[in-house]
Amino acid sequence: MFFRLLFLSLLLTFSLPVAAHHSKTEPSDGTVRSFRAVTPAIKVPQFYFKDGNGQTIDLGAFKGKVVLLNVWATWCGPCIRELPALNRLQKQFADSDFIILPVSIDKKGLEVVKPFYDQLKLNSLKMYSDTNKAMGVFFPVDVVPANFIISREGMLVSFLRSYIDWDDPEVTNMVNFYLKQTGSSAEAWTSPYPPQFRR
Repeated sequence: MFFRLLFLSLLLTFSLPVAAHHSKTEPSDGTVRSFRAVTPAIKVPQFYFKDGNGQTIDLGAFKGKVVLLNVWATWCGPCIRELPALNRLQKQFADSDFIILPVSIDKKGLEVVKPFYDQLKLNSLKMYSDTNKAMGVFFPVDVVPANFIISREGMLVSFLRSYIDWDDPEVTNMVNFYLKQTGSSAEAWTSPYPPQFRR
């Protein structure tokens, strides 16, 4: 609960004065330019979820990797739109320490996730499921898709709770930036170009 409150307070800090509409409190132009830095970076606590074989794993198993945690659901249209591009991105960085964790929060778990993977031919992405929303102790999962960048040392450095065009050329720059970080470094990437919000 402490970690979730800490992160939620961070969200409020980044947000505009109280507003009910998510797009107003966390604006996005649909590109990685809209990612928000978490300063200082926050240690992500341990939580468990299921892999594609139904085995329980924890986020700590990916320490030493740069992790893009993508929280999604099969009933979310923008989430489904992201998946093919995420699949291409994972294929692009297949031989690196960059790993995408697309974690579904569908209540029926892998039973409903597998058909989507088959239909979209997501052969570079692995399947993960969190039917109990265990990650909700830290990550706010009330909005999907939601994307979180976790450093090699397990620190949350950046997030964006919105649809993202993962085919945008700047994505490669962002990923390479994080891959170059070593040791306890947990600095957030910033685009040299500001996001272009629609008016």
